[in-house]
Amino acid sequence: MGKFKKKGKAVFIIGIIALTTSCLIYIPYEGRQPREREEYPPREESQPLDQIDFSFIFNYLSPYGYWVYLSPYGHVWIPRYVPYGWRPYTRGRWVWTDWGWLWVSNFDWGWLVFHYGRWGWHNRLGWFWVPGTVWAPAWVIWTWGDLYIGWAPIPPEVDWIPGVGLSVMKIEPFWHAWVFIENRYFLTVYIDRYILPPERNRTILNFTVNKRSLTPRGSMIFNEGIEPHVVSRWTKTEVRKYEIRETSRPGRESLGFNSVTVPRVSISKNEMARPAKIYEPEKVEQELEKEKPRLIRLEQFDFERERLEKSHREEEAYLKRKMEEETKQAQDEVIKQEIKRRYEIQLEQLKKQHQEEKKELNQRHEEEKKKVGGQPVRKKKN
Repeated sequence: MGKFKKKGKAVFIIGIIALTTSCLIYIPYEGRQPREREEYPPREESQPLDQIDFSFIFNYLSPYGYWVYLSPYGHVWIPRYVPYGWRPYTRGRWVWTDWGWLWVSNFDWGWLVFHYGRWGWHNRLGWFWVPGTVWAPAWVIWTWGDLYIGWAPIPPEVDWIPGVGLSVMKIEPFWHAWVFIENRYFLTVYIDRYILPPERNRTILNFTVNKRSLTPRGSMIFNEGIEPHVVSRWTKTEVRKYEIRETSRPGRESLGFNSVTVPRVSISKNEMARPAKIYEPEKVEQELEKEKPRLIRLEQFDFERERLEKSHREEEAYLKRKMEEETKQAQDEVIKQEIKRRYEIQLEQLKKQHQEEKKELNQRHEEEKKKVGGQPVRKKKN
């Protein structure tokens, strides 16, 4: 009798396992939740702060990256374990507020480095952050057109003059600093899933004709960017306006139904403050190279290639539509033929640019694959 009970119990357990397994749902790579939290050591519960200086900033960011001295900026911060191909203002989302477009970051440290200070680029060390004391919804400039919208970090060399605005009226960031997506994806929660590879940037810049930067409104910095009604037309979605609620507690911004809680504190410079540990640039370069294989996923290369090729097709279709529209409006046959010839030349040039972009993308992918031995690197489960 005991044997039958044991056998029945085993059958029951196997049945439960089979039922549970049948309910599992495969989540594609782009449908997974961001995992930035897992990359960093846990922090103690943050305490509210009314005012801080650079000594707090040095200590706060130390667990998340490297402090390096770079002339002429002084002590700058370089983040660790950011996703492969990361650029500033890519892991998070945009929300519309009384202060314009506010960047809501997915990183624990995003409340600080995307609202104070500026981001610069170093050829060997990559993106670095220069501490600052002035808060803004996001330190970016904008460009957009019929197909794409893009933004880029305002360089550290460009000062903000209270009541006046940026010290330089015309800003031209280097081409790979731009972040571009198709217009319709602008309100996406996980916007990084739709960002186009940087190899596309030089061509896309020719498709964007509007530019806009930060503007002063009294003592406030307003990040106007693109008008909400235009975004609504692009995305076929009503643009919700979020009420900003300030807090002095450091940590991620948090979204409610109609409000967003934003950490905002008064920061003062402290010329005597120094990071507890300052790294040599050569050492940081070595450490970043060691980290990179852990962060590369070979499936990301497939997604980048798909985005690139998809945007190529849409650009070519866009030119053909423009040609057809102009041709229909032309009354004279000679003019119609001239329009067709002009667009055929543009289309041929565009296809050559697309081929060059594919070549550049493939070269980058091949170089990165060598660093992981041709095999995808998987994170260890804690």
